[in-house]
Amino acid sequence: FVTGVQTCALPIFTIHRWLGLATLIPMAILGITGSLQVWPEETEALLNPERAVAASADPARLDETHVAAARAALAPHGPIQSLRIGGEGEPLVAIASVPADGPGRPERHTAWIDPENAQVIDTASSSTDFMRIVHVLHGSFLIPDWGRQAVGWMGLLLTISALTGLWVFWPGKARFVAALKWNRHEGKNINLHRQSGVLLSLVIVVEAVTGAWICFPAFFAGIVEPGVEQPERRRPGGGGGEPLAVEDAGWIIALDRAQRIYPGRPTQIEAPTSQNAAWSVEIANAGMTGKLAIPTGEEPVTVEEEAARTGPPPAATRAGEVASTMRGLHYATIGGFIWQVLVFLSGIALSFLALSGGYIWAKRKLRRRA
Repeated sequence: FVTGVQTCALPIFTIHRWLGLATLIPMAILGITGSLQVWPEETEALLNPERAVAASADPARLDETHVAAARAALAPHGPIQSLRIGGEGEPLVAIASVPADGPGRPERHTAWIDPENAQVIDTASSSTDFMRIVHVLHGSFLIPDWGRQAVGWMGLLLTISALTGLWVFWPGKARFVAALKWNRHEGKNINLHRQSGVLLSLVIVVEAVTGAWICFPAFFAGIVEPGVEQPERRRPGGGGGEPLAVEDAGWIIALDRAQRIYPGRPTQIEAPTSQNAAWSVEIANAGMTGKLAIPTGEEPVTVEEEAARTGPPPAATRAGEVASTMRGLHYATIGGFIWQVLVFLSGIALSFLALSGGYIWAKRKLRRRA
C-alpha cells in the first residue's frame, strides 16, 4: 500500500511542479495584489498620507468655493461627474471620467479637496493611481478583453496546484505538528515552502475557487440554479451619458433643494447628463437612504427611499446569494478579522510559494548540471 501511494505521488508531484513553474509569474501577481486589497482603505491612507484632513473637517459643509476648486483641478479632463461626501475627518472627493477610445473602461480622474479651506490636496487618474492599478491587475492582469477570463482559469489552475501540493506534502494527522518543525536536512527555502503551504493551502484553495466563481458568474450560476440568468454587474461610468457642464452654484442649489425635501446628511451628488437632465442626490437619514432626482427644469422631484446598507443589494436568486457569498469570502468582507488575516497571509504565501518553488527547481537544475 505504501509503495502504491509513493508511486502515485510521483506523477502528482510532477503535475504540482510543472504547474507551479508554468504559472509562476501570474500566481505571484495574484497573491500580492490580493493581499493589498484586504484592507483597501487602510492601504490607501498608508500610501497617500497627503490626503488626510483634520478630524473636524466636514465635507458636507461644501459651498461654491469647494466646487470651483474641484472644477479647476479636473478642468483638463472634462466637467465634474460627481461629488462624494464622506464623514467628518474625510476629504471631499470630486470625480470626472474620460470615455475610452475602444471597449475598455473610461479613465477616471479624481481630486481630493480639503473641506476646511477648499484647497486641492491631491489628484490622480485611474491609469496612475496605485490601488486602482492593483485592483485591475488582480481582476484582469491589465488585459482589456480577455484578462478576466485568464484570471478565472488561473484560479482553477491554482486550485489544482494547491491540492496536489497538499497531497505531496501533507504529513498525516499523527505527524502534523512534527511536519511543521524545521528540518535541518532541507534547505531554508524548502522548509519555508513546505510550512507555508501546509498551513495556508486550504485558504488559498478557497480564494482560488471564489476567484474563479467571480470571473465566470454565468457558468457557476447555472450549476447552482440551472436556467437562471446571472445579471451583469454594472460598471462605473457605463451608460449614463456625458455629464453636462453646469455652474458651480448649480451644485449647491441642487443639494439645498434636495435637503429641503429629504432632510439628512448628503453622501453623493451627480451632475445631470446628456441622457438624464436631472441631478442625482443621495441623502442618509435615520437608517434610511433617499435617492432624489432633481430636474434642471420645472418637472417634479422624485424620491426613492430604502433601508440604508453598506454592502451590495440583496440577491434576488439563490445563485445570486451564493455569488454574493463567494465575493464576500474572496475579498474578506465577511468572516471577520480572523478571516481577513488569513486571506492577507494566504496572498503573501501564494507569492512566496510561486517564487520559492521556481527558485528551488532552478537551484536543483543548476546543481545537477554542475
